[in-house]
Amino acid sequence: MSNKPIVCAKDGIDITGCRVSLYPMKDHFAQQILTSIEKTNTSAVWQQTDLFSTLFRGEAPSVLDAAAALFINAYESKTHLVGEFTFSKGCPGDTAGDTFLNGEQVQPNKGKNLANGDFLVDCKYSFYVFGENHYMEEIATIVQLAETHGLSPRSAHYVTMLTGSASQLFAYFEAALAYAHDHLPHYVLEATVSVNSPSKKEAMPHD
Repeated sequence: MSNKPIVCAKDGIDITGCRVSLYPMKDHFAQQILTSIEKTNTSAVWQQTDLFSTLFRGEAPSVLDAAAALFINAYESKTHLVGEFTFSKGCPGDTAGDTFLNGEQVQPNKGKNLANGDFLVDCKYSFYVFGENHYMEEIATIVQLAETHGLSPRSAHYVTMLTGSASQLFAYFEAALAYAHDHLPHYVLEATVSVNSPSKKEAMPHD
């Protein structure tokens, strides 16, 4: 558990959280995960690592910054790596004060994320809106934002597929979460990000 001081927020705290799980497909995978955790600057978020994942909580830009860094810092050019991300804001039961809320929206990893995130990734993700009658329109808006980030969203059963650089992907997630923060009271974004998958093949032309 983090030794950072817990900063209590006022009633109706505006917490964004993200659980990140990393899966390097190689021997000695644990060291790759631990090294990524050590390299990631978590000074702007509350952090806790448990059996399943690392949890970041705080202001949305800071949480996204830490989550992106954890994946990018774990990247190795010849290793198949998968990251699972669950971003959430607005759950009625999410009232604990284990968060850093000062309005500064600090992103201490952003420069390195942009510099080191130029490798190609594939992603499947789903965006969930709660408590809104017009949820399908909001989901469509989130998906359309992917087009503006050059990720060529493709529909599939239950998910949307994206392909682009890690920097593009996490920039898109930042924009999507910013839109959701301003327009929606409760939402969840779940994503699986993969790099260097041996099962990825170029589409073959049909005869």
